[in-house]
Amino acid sequence: MSKLAVIDLGTNVINVLVGVVDQETYTILYEEKITRAMVQHPLYGMHISLEEQGNIVATLVAIKRKLDIDGVRCIVAKATSFLRDAPNAAEIIEAIRLETDIQVEVISGIEEATLIYHGINSCFTLTDAHGLIIDIGGGSVECIIFNHFEPLWERSFELGIRRVAAQFAYSDPITPPQVALLENYYRTALAPLFLATNRYRPSQLIGSSGAFRTLLMLYKCHYNFLPIQTKNSSIKRVSAEQFFNIYHVIQTTPVHIWQKQLPIEPVFLKLIPLSAILIKVILTTCKLKEIIISDTSLRTGLFIREWGRLKQERLI
Repeated sequence: MSKLAVIDLGTNVINVLVGVVDQETYTILYEEKITRAMVQHPLYGMHISLEEQGNIVATLVAIKRKLDIDGVRCIVAKATSFLRDAPNAAEIIEAIRLETDIQVEVISGIEEATLIYHGINSCFTLTDAHGLIIDIGGGSVECIIFNHFEPLWERSFELGIRRVAAQFAYSDPITPPQVALLENYYRTALAPLFLATNRYRPSQLIGSSGAFRTLLMLYKCHYNFLPIQTKNSSIKRVSAEQFFNIYHVIQTTPVHIWQKQLPIEPVFLKLIPLSAILIKVILTTCKLKEIIISDTSLRTGLFIREWGRLKQERLI
């Protein structure tokens, strides 16, 4: 059996997923999320500073060292919006290659959405209805409408939460006029999505990013229990009513209160109201009654795709 590692260099997090693969099956060994290497401020400009470059390269060196110790020989690395939009991305990619021999490929927003779909599809079975996947990143938001056979519509929007934070000044806690301003902004920017949802009428919202999992943490912290569990441990269900309950708490609670109770970086806590408003706009505009929160995302879809490639090329 061979070991495969995939690395997802996102705006907020570097995700690493490692598994054992052969021609018949695969087994996930471990996953790792690294946040401190990435930019710790709103994306006012897409140029990546020398300090940030050094942090990213040093993190990849540490990842490669661990993968070497674990005997991983096949390593695939993809970068999304953070490097996609950075004017100095090429020099960062070259620095990573020189230090680690890992070749990072920058993927398009559509490919990112496709990989997210495949990750969700690996653990979630849709029935006859259509579903809507939303992945909220720091640099972009990926939206996929799908049925139980295939994706029907995909789009990447430059509405990543750090981009939005750089464009809009907001208080802590956020004020009602600021909420209204952001709601209008999201509704206008997501007009193509809402045209597509009017056509396909998705009945379920599937959230696949850390923003949705953070909602679960906040819900458990405030109400002292998790929303509805499912037989699949990687899936959680949150009703629209439950979402709006925690939404109100988020919009009226200062960051320092959450900081005392949750092991979440302050930079991420500060962004939570923005992602909550985005989710609210999508839920209400599309008239959805439930959010299904999945632990799988781009990294899972990338792992499955690379496993298929290795099988097809008879490399395992």
